[in-house]
Amino acid sequence: MPLYTVIRQFPGATRTDLDAAAFRSLTCLRYHDGLAWIRSYWNAAAEQLSCIYEAQNAEQIRFHARRADIPCDEIYEVEEVLPSEFAFDTEAVLSASGNGLTDSQ
Repeated sequence: MPLYTVIRQFPGATRTDLDAAAFRSLTCLRYHDGLAWIRSYWNAAAEQLSCIYEAQNAEQIRFHARRADIPCDEIYEVEEVLPSEFAFDTEAVLSASGNGLTDSQ
């Protein structure tokens, strides 16, 4: 399922406003097959909420936002990149390269 970042401008929003928007969003999710709210990040300085969703397409997110009466200013399809995908055993790599470096050096 594709991932999307949704940017929502919430000028003057209080924590109560954000909680109410989250409640409306969750209430409406059941009407949208395949739509899942993964998480959100509140940027108080910018008065902006960035949300991560799994959705069939961007229009499904727009329709959900209208139904839940929440802003939906921008939508971007994104790919997840996790640090764990790049983790490796550095000690083994250093030993294999023959440079002799260890943590004590």
